[in-house]
Parts: sequence; C-alpha cells; structure tokens
Amino acid sequence: MSKPKKTKVLAVVDYYLPGYKGGGPAVSVSRLINCLGDECDFSVFTRDRDLGDEKPYQDIEPNRWTKKDDVQVFYASPKKLNLFGLMKAIRESQPDVIYLNSYFSKLTRSALLLRAIGLLKNTPILIAPRGEFSPGALQLKSLKKRKYLDIANASRLHSGITWQVSSCHELNDTKAVVKTQADFFMRPPDIADRSNVTIETIRAEKLAGVAEFSFISRISPKKNLLGAIEMLQTITGQVTFAIYGPIEDQAYWQKCEEAIAALPKNISCVYQGGIPSSQVLEALSAHHFFLFPTLGENFGHVIPEALAAGCPVLVSDQTPWQDFNEREIGWVTGLDDLDGWKKVIQNCVDMSPEHFETMSAAAKDYINAMARASSDLETNRMLFAVTIENQRSHAA
Repeated sequence: MSKPKKTKVLAVVDYYLPGYKGGGPAVSVSRLINCLGDECDFSVFTRDRDLGDEKPYQDIEPNRWTKKDDVQVFYASPKKLNLFGLMKAIRESQPDVIYLNSYFSKLTRSALLLRAIGLLKNTPILIAPRGEFSPGALQLKSLKKRKYLDIANASRLHSGITWQVSSCHELNDTKAVVKTQADFFMRPPDIADRSNVTIETIRAEKLAGVAEFSFISRISPKKNLLGAIEMLQTITGQVTFAIYGPIEDQAYWQKCEEAIAALPKNISCVYQGGIPSSQVLEALSAHHFFLFPTLGENFGHVIPEALAAGCPVLVSDQTPWQDFNEREIGWVTGLDDLDGWKKVIQNCVDMSPEHFETMSAAAKDYINAMARASSDLETNRMLFAVTIENQRSHAA
C-alpha cells in the first residue's frame, strides 16, 4: 500500500534558524516542523540574516533553496525579500497550505496582496498573529496599524483565511480586530520538557533584602523593558537587574540607558547582550526572578523557560499566563497598576530564602507537569487539515 501524500506547507516567517534574535516565532515554527516532519513536507521562506544584523548567516548561500535540518529553506536577501521573491518561492514549492507567522509583517502583507489579485488561486492560508492583536501591542504605531486593519476589513482581505491562536485570550483579541468572516483554530504552543535537564549554573542564595532579576527578550517597545527599569526606581534593598536580548530599536534602547543611569546606587542594572536560545535556560537560572511587563504575548516562550529554571515570574496581564498568583509561582499584574508592580518587586526583594525556594520548586513542578501533559501531536495534525477544509468550504 502506497503511503498517503504528505501535505506540503510553506512557512513564511521573518526569522528562522540559525537565527535567535527574532524571538518566539522561529522556535514555534521549528518545533512544529520537528513534530510533523514525518507527515508534512515543510519548506520555509525567511530572511538571510538575523534581527538587526547587516550581514547574512555564515555558511548559507542566499536566494536559493538550502537544506537546513532536513527542511528546504529559502534564505532571501533584502533585494529578494519582496512580493516577487515570495511569489517565486510559492511557485517553486507548490504548497498545499501557506503558513504566515506575524500579521503586520511585510511578508504577510505581500502574501495577502498576491492572494487578493488572484495569483495564489485557492491556496489555503493560515495566519498566526503571534500576539500582535493584544491591546498593548496595538498601541504601538497604532494609527498605521488601525488604518491597515480598516482597509483590510473593508476590502474583505481576510475572508476565508484561517487564524491560529494560542489561547482564549488571543482568540478574543483577534475577533475584536478581524471583522470579516474568518475561521479560528486554537493550538497552544508546545512546551519543552526540562525536567531532566541539568543546569550547571547555580544562582546565588536568595537572602532577605537581596534579589536578582532578569529580562530576556528583544529590546523593543512591545516588550516594555523601559517600564521594567522605571519600576525599580523606588525599590529598597540590594537589587541586580540583568538584561539579555538584541537591540531591535536603538532609539528605545537609548531611553532605557537614560533610565538606567537615573537608578539609585542600590540598583545594579547590566546589559548582557543577546544570547542564543540554547543558552537561555542557563542564563535564567543564574537569577532569582524573571521580570517581564510585556505589552502583549500570544504565548511568550521565555515564560515557561523561566519557570523551568526555577524563577518565579513577574508578568503583565497581557499574556495567556493568568494563574501564577493562585499557584504561587509568580505574579500577574495589570500594566496600569504601577503601584502593584512596585509592591510585588519589593516583596521579592524582601522575600526569605525559605519562601523563595518553595516558590522556585513549585515553578519547576508546574511547568514540567504541563510539558509532560501537552502532547499535542493530534492538534498539530489537525492544524493544516482544518485550514484546507476551511478553504474548500469558502470556495464552495
């Protein structure tokens, strides 16, 4: 008996492996490919360089299909990262489904334009907006985004598209801005099981009146590093704040540097630069708490990494992670509650070693149990099948 035909999927993503500075989408797409590689024939269209880099990746020839970890990847140079380059990749890969990661990306706009003018025929499209529709994220460059959404909704640009969301939280955000007829598929991102991972780095003992916080993410307004720094202004005790991540917005980073310079002497704030994903767990494990007042995440891969490293998490209410308070593994605080943030941070500094160790162990247990329970192979299998079926229904 012949094997069933594999579904051909073209994943379009701004940044992919070996890049790491672009954050979660590259991780999500890579894990999905690893999960379904035996059942789907994946190809990837992406940039030939990492976020903020002027030079392409080493040992990769741009503008041609390259095999990367058994996946065909087209690493496009800036001159090929356009409507025509994407159309060429689509024609060559002949996908059954086009999987777009990020809604406001130039690549997604190009794909939707090709679809609107009839060049994609009836190829089903799946979009993962990656938290871009959260209220906090929409506040950034809001006028430009709102105008584009108004035009897209009025012209029915989204009609027949399937949207991948990671939680009820993101589902509601997406429905609030996508006004035309749409289909939704909920797929929680998978969580790496870290229960058997040995971490060599050992954090300093937590003492009452002393705390080490970390921040790992892209340095951009959406991640709200500036807000985190400003929250430390009035904190008493001995505080260390380690910042990891590539600088995406230089003007924003300059504001962060000015805020760092204004911190009192008891607050030590150090920028450690960007680190590859393979080093994130080790970096987190060197600190006590993870401080992340993000303006919006559809998931936030660094959050479960922090929990796996035994770091209780201080996070905004703009992520799917809403139960940290009741589980006593962290704190969820509204972005407009500055006093609440300062109170939580001060509580962390004042926390006893015994209390910290209890929270740290609970954080590890929570995320490792979730990782073992999140066997979503069947959900992943359905992801593209549902997208194809939705397209057929709309075309009928």
